[in-house]
Amino acid sequence: MKKIIFSLLFFCSFLNAQSEDLPQELKEISKKGIDAIYAVELDSAEKYFNMAVEKYPDHPFGHFGLAMTKWAHFEYLDDESDPSLDRQYYALTDKAIEVGKLWLKKHPNDSNAHMCMGGMYGLRARLYLMQHSWIKAYFSGRKALSYMRKAIEINPQMYDAYLGLGMYEYSAGTLTGAVKILSKLVMPGDAKKGIEYLKLCKEKGYFNAEAAELILIEIFTQHNSPYADAQTAVKWSKELRKKYPYHAQMHFVEIVSLYEAKMYDEAEKEMLEYLSRVGRHPHYREKYLSRIYVALGTVRMVEKDYEGARSYFEKAKETIKKEKNPSRWGVWGIVRLGNIHDAQNLRKEALEYYNEALSYKDNWGFREYIENFKAAAFRAASLPDQLPPP
Repeated sequence: MKKIIFSLLFFCSFLNAQSEDLPQELKEISKKGIDAIYAVELDSAEKYFNMAVEKYPDHPFGHFGLAMTKWAHFEYLDDESDPSLDRQYYALTDKAIEVGKLWLKKHPNDSNAHMCMGGMYGLRARLYLMQHSWIKAYFSGRKALSYMRKAIEINPQMYDAYLGLGMYEYSAGTLTGAVKILSKLVMPGDAKKGIEYLKLCKEKGYFNAEAAELILIEIFTQHNSPYADAQTAVKWSKELRKKYPYHAQMHFVEIVSLYEAKMYDEAEKEMLEYLSRVGRHPHYREKYLSRIYVALGTVRMVEKDYEGARSYFEKAKETIKKEKNPSRWGVWGIVRLGNIHDAQNLRKEALEYYNEALSYKDNWGFREYIENFKAAAFRAASLPDQLPPP
């Protein structure tokens, strides 16, 4: 669910409803662009943000909005599977950051611009995290944190900026390995403090309250996390579904929440409803088939219905043949095929699937997980494990 939710988090982070220094016209144009991104109407979003750049070329908002629209193409429409889109995103954020730095030289006390810069570096950190580039993610996160703190220093009532602070504190407080050591030496994080910041944003934020709620759901559904609270996640995700009844991303947030709450029958019911909408509703794109097939297969696997699970994972694998760039869910379906063969002590067949998954270019950091499965067989005793790919 993380890869679904994080893409929403910074879309609104550069606006502050209480600010007097933000031109009203720019605020209204940007809000329309943001709403279009939430609705996955990306042509409209691009139109609004181009308008913002045309009318306010020296202000970073419009440039950041164009970068966010490209991110949405990468995250929503291509399901993180087209490497050319992340390169385009980097180019657009380079431009937005350049404009933002020039703006802040002339307007050093513009709290909105500081938060805009924090949002840009925050999403760059997000992309690095997706690629498992931990060190780059850490340093981009530090820059994001610095700008967000400056925004709050200038305007203590800018509660929307607590989204970025909360995300950093939580992420840095739950790191592992070498980057955790680096974090403790340079700028340690506090996961509990991060959760409190996110709750503050959820309660008092203007633009980012919903984004903070989504990241809290993500935290509450982290598998085997000490901060897990799947029941609250289910409650909140159901409320969001009522607000967005035909929003595929919100639907999947509810599905993951139900799964982590071990409400497997209801989770499977929602998965089948999701599947029935693919290709029949504009927000449920054909690209999402691999995602929902893997989800259905994972529930069947948890229920020890290995034949049912295998059928769904095979369908996820088949989607790759129709795609220009294999989706991460499709490739993860192949890994899952290895898992269910391991669970049945069919080691030779399992290794064949792991090697097949490794044959695809690793744009998602899967290799380390697959190599672990090759070194030690997946065991049924580890079920239930997490639903989304790592």
